[in-house]
Amino acid sequence: MKCPFENFYGKFEAIADTPEWARLQEDFNQSEYIYVVGNGGNMAVASHAAADVTRLTGKKTFCLDSQSLMTSFANDFGYDNIFARWLNFYAVDTDKKSMVLGYSGSGNSKNVLGALDWAHNQHNFSAHLFSGVKSLALSEGINEIVCDMHYFHTHEIMSVMTFYELVYGSG
Repeated sequence: MKCPFENFYGKFEAIADTPEWARLQEDFNQSEYIYVVGNGGNMAVASHAAADVTRLTGKKTFCLDSQSLMTSFANDFGYDNIFARWLNFYAVDTDKKSMVLGYSGSGNSKNVLGALDWAHNQHNFSAHLFSGVKSLALSEGINEIVCDMHYFHTHEIMSVMTFYELVYGSG
């Protein structure tokens, strides 16, 4: 039996032709600061994205990948608030165009959605969710790219593909 990969490449090509993707690409191109969040394997994707986007584009790209800081925030503010609190500490001193990109296989990760809500309420931020399935809890006005993936591993593969496509699309 083969591992189900859900035709991820065909789905990715379809996603890249949507208005939601065009909005994500435009905001990525215009942003000087990019903050990437996710849980589990998507946290690894977020960390990898922060490194490669910075290296390949020169954009200042960040991820909360400090275990000490993450567990401290989880203990002090609750796990649902770790990314919003991190952004509150690290992303407030910029008047440059910025964005938060959240990865969530379920589309409903409270801590990821909290970070997107935080960004949506700032004057110079855009907020984007790359979800495996349509979110049932996303606030209105936040851009969602739904990849229609039902397995965590295929969503993570698609998540990796997103930031390389964004880099490629930025010229």
